[in-house]
Amino acid sequence: MPPSVLLERGAPVLREPTVTELRLLLIGSGAFAVPSFAALANDAEVRIVSVITAPARAAGRGGALTPTPVGRWAAERGLPLREVAKIRDPESVASLLALECDGVLLADFGQIIPRGLLTQLPRGIVNLHPSLLPRYRGASPIPAAILAGDVLTGVTTILMDEGVDSGPVLAVQPCPVAPDDTSISLEVRLAALAAEGIAATMRAWIGGSLTPVAQATVGVTATTRMKREDGQISALTPCDEAHRRWRAYQPWPGAWFEAPGGVGRVLLVECGVPRPDRGQAPGSLILDGDDLLLALPGGLLPLTGVRPAGGATMSGGAFARGRQELLAAHARISR
Repeated sequence: MPPSVLLERGAPVLREPTVTELRLLLIGSGAFAVPSFAALANDAEVRIVSVITAPARAAGRGGALTPTPVGRWAAERGLPLREVAKIRDPESVASLLALECDGVLLADFGQIIPRGLLTQLPRGIVNLHPSLLPRYRGASPIPAAILAGDVLTGVTTILMDEGVDSGPVLAVQPCPVAPDDTSISLEVRLAALAAEGIAATMRAWIGGSLTPVAQATVGVTATTRMKREDGQISALTPCDEAHRRWRAYQPWPGAWFEAPGGVGRVLLVECGVPRPDRGQAPGSLILDGDDLLLALPGGLLPLTGVRPAGGATMSGGAFARGRQELLAAHARISR
């Protein structure tokens, strides 16, 4: 909207238009949502009418209830907070529709949004998705980008429809993927990037000055929820792929292998950059000074830190020196 013009003593003076306070409903649970929610809460022209998140869950040996990252943030800010176990329940839908809000932002929530909310809210629901849509729709876009070896990803702001991350696009923010990025570090950067533009995007969409653009019909890829077995590294896993799995599957499910000799599952806590292949049999473990190397097709993966099942985290060298049978010529990790 162009600034209004007032005439004072014959000279034009530009004046920014008055901005009406935005009443926003925020829906989210995970840490990715927090920076964007905080950016809106810190905006003097925004009022948060409510924050919706998943219920706190029992965690740890004591079973203490642990709130979601969004729930913890909202409670610390003293914002109106509701824990909703099933947003699809008719009572949940009715209670949210009863809130008087100008717009809704959803990020990192993890529940399917019912059609009643998508169609009956005045301006629908805006969603932040950490990929360059239509690439990597679904539950695990950040690990997927690292696993594929992508050098560029980003955040796409969409208007939700009944599909999975298939709604029209409101904004796109590209972000490079660093060679040493893990899912943890990349999510932090993407969350900060999303927060930079969300207030302006919400204001433009609600104000009617932003037109959604349909997603491309080519280049569509989908992701699924990760499983424990996704992180397994076998003797047949290419070395570069194993390194990407370790980067992608942080903090869960983690990258791991089945060690020989009854040792069982070993979690890779820290890995170094792959080294050139020396001709060792794939799957063998090599102690090179203080470094433990895992020979895989195409290279050697330095195991800087490991944690055997039921044990403590230790250096790869300490792990191998305490279990010399792992270094025997015939020893191999599981295929």
